[in-house]
Amino acid sequence: MKISFYRRVVQLLVLIGIFVVPLLNILEIYFIKGTFYSIDVGDVAMADPLAVFQSVITSETINTVMLISVIIPVLLAMFFGRVWCSWFCPYHFLVEMLQKLRNLLKLKSKKPEYSESLVNRSNRIRLLFLLIGLFITGIAGIPLLNLISAPGIISSQALVLVKFHYFTFEIVFILFLLIMEFFFFYFFWCRLLCPTGIFLSLIDRKKAMKVTKIQPECSMCKSCIKSCPMVIDPMNEEKNPLCHNCGICIDSCPDNKKRNTLRFKFY
Repeated sequence: MKISFYRRVVQLLVLIGIFVVPLLNILEIYFIKGTFYSIDVGDVAMADPLAVFQSVITSETINTVMLISVIIPVLLAMFFGRVWCSWFCPYHFLVEMLQKLRNLLKLKSKKPEYSESLVNRSNRIRLLFLLIGLFITGIAGIPLLNLISAPGIISSQALVLVKFHYFTFEIVFILFLLIMEFFFFYFFWCRLLCPTGIFLSLIDRKKAMKVTKIQPECSMCKSCIKSCPMVIDPMNEEKNPLCHNCGICIDSCPDNKKRNTLRFKFY
């Protein structure tokens, strides 16, 4: 069975989960509670590492609770790369569905052509955007990047909808991004501007799980490049911080049908 099948199952479970959790809380079941900014499962607390980092900047303090809450997310990124983005993030899932809709409607692709200069430019934009956001956070004294965290906003809006039966103004930001994704740009938020994804790519170790070309030769059909949503070359850029280990390139590689050519591998 293809990797995309398992990934889609996980994405759907997460999407359903962000609505089920507040419903359980309404029923006074509090074993699990919270949003993607911070969530508690039993006695285990997990928080968005970027949200915690901003809290440290704005409060100029750090405590044990903060450190403990990021252990699981940090370990996940250190050993499995940016799987959060492609396997768990509800925004990424919605954008994928929009791209499928565009394909169904046979609309002209907005995906840019791959080039090394494009990849390098994308990484520079991402890092610059994060640094500017953190700089303003420190100056303003507010966790600015939390205000534009797509997964955080989506999960909190799901909570508000279930508990109070309305949306807050934050939903406008998500709708704006989705409109941009559908009509004008290809995966632009995930590729270039998502602060959570950018921050996680800094945690990602060089020895974490990566897509790897394990055969010295292949048919060079470039199916992996054509299918990559981050517009990189999986054969030669497996350690690029843009890669979020979605596995689409592995599924699309025709050489894999003959022998293992492109696979996930731990370094």
